[in-house]
Amino acid sequence: MSEDWPNEHEMIYGIDDIPPAKESWVLGLQHYLTMFGSTVAIPLILSEPLKITEDGDLAALIATMFFVSGIATLLQSTWGNRLPIVQGGTFSFLAPTFAICGMAGLADAGFEVRMQHVQ
Repeated sequence: MSEDWPNEHEMIYGIDDIPPAKESWVLGLQHYLTMFGSTVAIPLILSEPLKITEDGDLAALIATMFFVSGIATLLQSTWGNRLPIVQGGTFSFLAPTFAICGMAGLADAGFEVRMQHVQ
């Protein structure tokens, strides 16, 4: 390792340090690309059990996921523990959602009714 690089016991940035703008943008893009796949995957996985037939409904569900993730991330990074992480959807609710959508009482129900039961 070169002399310019910090050794293993030195931190590059402290908790209250602000990285340069160019580096912040690159790191922000990295966070966005990391969370993009899972944020889009959850609505795509749920589109069949929820019986989403129109592209507009699927687009609204994906947009809602991104909007709520952005608000939660903003709140967490401003007033929460201020860690630079993205708050996104969780896959742990997929199994209960599949169970709710598979109920016999929802066999003929449309997207809106299924979504109300899941909520």
